[in-house]
Amino acid sequence: MSPARPYHHGNLRQAVLDAAAAVVRDRGVSELSLREVAADIGVTHAAPRRYFPGRQDLLDAVAVEGFARLGARLREAVAASQGYQGQVRSVARAYLDFATSEANLVELMFAHKRGAGGSDVGESAAAAFESMLQVFRRGQEEGVLPNRDPERIGLIFLATLQGIAGLVNCGVVPAGHLDDLIGDVVAQVPGGPASMTTR
Repeated sequence: MSPARPYHHGNLRQAVLDAAAAVVRDRGVSELSLREVAADIGVTHAAPRRYFPGRQDLLDAVAVEGFARLGARLREAVAASQGYQGQVRSVARAYLDFATSEANLVELMFAHKRGAGGSDVGESAAAAFESMLQVFRRGQEEGVLPNRDPERIGLIFLATLQGIAGLVNCGVVPAGHLDDLIGDVVAQVPGGPASMTTR
């Protein structure tokens, strides 16, 4: 357990979330408890319940924040690149960097329960992936993806990236292979180099 970190007045909710996210990152979801988080930030065990009545409420809030952080990374990736293929590659890199460096958090984000906070998690997830979908929508508008459904392409792209991240996180695929795998993903995406040569 890390030393108690006093929180500033009015910031208890964020202090609880930060401490919970650290536990998830370092030790996994199974190790998270409201009591330990309270002790970690130096408040009574009942104090966090003002914002998170139960453990699942806290887990949902951590997942929401996780998707917000992921969404910010994806937006930055899109903004930092130009052209359809460049943005597809940049988004793939940003997603895999996040998903492999925050393996426990991503596992929570995709395994949350549809409880009281389920709708918040779902909305946060949709917002996170909006910039990714916009890349494929622009590709369609620019004629790179004629007669293709950008939402379907985005779903398959995301599933591919998540599958690769899962294989890296469980040790089946060495992390050193990520660069090559990103190249393969980009080449196989509609409008990527491989698909362009087969038209």
